[in-house]
Amino acid sequence: MLVTAAIRRDSSLRLATCTFFALLLSLPAIAQTAPPQPNALQRLLALHLPKLDGEYSTYYSPEAKTQALRSQAEITKCANWYSQQLHVKIPVTIAVLNQADWNRIGDLIPYPMPQAESGDVIFMPDSFASYPGQISGAHLAAKLDFISFHETGHLFQHALKLHSPDLFMQEFDATLFATAYALATHPELITATLDSRSAAKQRYTSFEDMDLIYIGVGFGNYDWFQIEMLRLAVFFAKGQDLATLVSKLRAAFPAGQFLTTQQIFAKTDAIRPGFLALAGNLAGPTTLPLLTPGKCVASPVKQNADSTFGIWNASGHPIAVVDDGTAATLPPGSSAQQGKLGAQFQLPNGSSCITYPKEPGYIVLH
Repeated sequence: MLVTAAIRRDSSLRLATCTFFALLLSLPAIAQTAPPQPNALQRLLALHLPKLDGEYSTYYSPEAKTQALRSQAEITKCANWYSQQLHVKIPVTIAVLNQADWNRIGDLIPYPMPQAESGDVIFMPDSFASYPGQISGAHLAAKLDFISFHETGHLFQHALKLHSPDLFMQEFDATLFATAYALATHPELITATLDSRSAAKQRYTSFEDMDLIYIGVGFGNYDWFQIEMLRLAVFFAKGQDLATLVSKLRAAFPAGQFLTTQQIFAKTDAIRPGFLALAGNLAGPTTLPLLTPGKCVASPVKQNADSTFGIWNASGHPIAVVDDGTAATLPPGSSAQQGKLGAQFQLPNGSSCITYPKEPGYIVLH
């Protein structure tokens, strides 16, 4: 998955993923003026961790060497396959970290969600056992391998300029890459991943929900979306040439062009007829409630609890807002805003605010 640690996202490269699939490329969101910060690779190198040499350097927490060797071997094979299929070579650095070192890196999605980040780094956890929503006894090592292919896909996605501002397409493209590779080399990993998720009913069931609040749906629900994405990717990729599919996707989704969920599924269905029918309710409208702005107050009462809401900037141009007292610019498209419960998000008119809600919702700006 490509993501920022907070759910505010900017248009620079922040690859993440699951990620899964992590938490994981650049995500559309608020761009705020701030001093340049060390990128993920610089932060990783500053930890002075042990390193495995090889085609793709791999840094690891000392007790995670066995998993580091496995991740390095699997990601190397995967990246080389992508390079052969797509005729592009990119740098890749791998980090396999325990929770303590993960937290020392900073500015990552919470452990153990794998992600690809700026600086061409793939962050992998030493274990996936603590990830919520998994079936007891599931082959989580196999699932972690598949997720590493997804994260590697994010890096190639960026190199190939598959820059859709839509979160579904960012995640689907990376899963498509991983699925094409797994179908060709490790089909058992697809089965293990599909079989790993709990069958529990989910609150959020439309990909438009994920577009609007992203990881705000919760880790278990996010994993559910990723598994559904894999199911769709198997249909999309099976029997197809990956380079040809990428060419069609680049033509259908020009870099930077924001589309609605309905437009996205119409375009993907044109490439692979039957895709929309297979998606079903996943391609439907958001299940989030529409929020009503209220009057801004001078001293909002903030609580020590996180809150999320979604914004669809349908104006076609950037919009100036003030998020919890900080001036920011909201680019066109959808974005997920994260702050403290009770904090205020001031709208362009200067007098109306969204108070960060107890339950996620969304607003539309024109």
